[in-house]
Amino acid sequence: MFKDMLKQFTGPQFWKKFCMMIFGVFFMGFFLSFLLEIGWGTDSYTFQNSIISMRIGWEFGNWQLLLNIILLIIMVIFNRRLIGIGTIANMVLIGYISDFFRWVWKNHFPLLSKISTSPDFLWAKILVFIAVILLFVISAAFYINARMGLSPYDGLATIIGEKLRKIPPVITRMAYDFTFLLVGVLASIGSGIDISTSLIGSIAMSLSLGPAIQLVGKLVNKKILKTEGADEGLKSLKLHQSLEIECND
Repeated sequence: MFKDMLKQFTGPQFWKKFCMMIFGVFFMGFFLSFLLEIGWGTDSYTFQNSIISMRIGWEFGNWQLLLNIILLIIMVIFNRRLIGIGTIANMVLIGYISDFFRWVWKNHFPLLSKISTSPDFLWAKILVFIAVILLFVISAAFYINARMGLSPYDGLATIIGEKLRKIPPVITRMAYDFTFLLVGVLASIGSGIDISTSLIGSIAMSLSLGPAIQLVGKLVNKKILKTEGADEGLKSLKLHQSLEIECND
């Protein structure tokens, strides 16, 4: 695992890919903080983790890091070649970046809280939500198309897909994402946490996020990495096909 990660430092376009990965990770966490504040839905993994963290009284970043470590151990056991520098950055940073900016919004930008909760600002909430979704997708496309390792969540998805080759990959991925949504729903029972709005939004995001990231990823590959067809890695990620880290392009 560590040998493969070290090879990434000498791979072609390393610094360009590294900057893309860091850019993507930082802004995924940044825009995720908006999505959590607005409360209209996130990706299925964040949906589950935000509910569980509230239920047990942990910070979101702490719980997500713990679960990411568990998923990373599974990746090490079953397919360590899926792990890269980006895997570590994703699993450690996104949750804490989101927590930090949520603290900033609550303590220094009370207007965002008003937009999130007041019916008088519904129009502003809609505009912010649409803009943040678009920017989150762009950030995720930068991270994924840097191809410096899968996130623990997507790494587990790929491993499951490799074990269930007879099932159509799209079906496997949908079942995987909706399993995490279901766990989030079950975790909310009896907690008093209102998930009605965020559940609908999270279902919509689970169905549309992959194709949207793939579309943006084509532009990222063409304009930044100057490559054609590099989004095959993204297709593999989303469809649970095998993916090896590019160490020797």
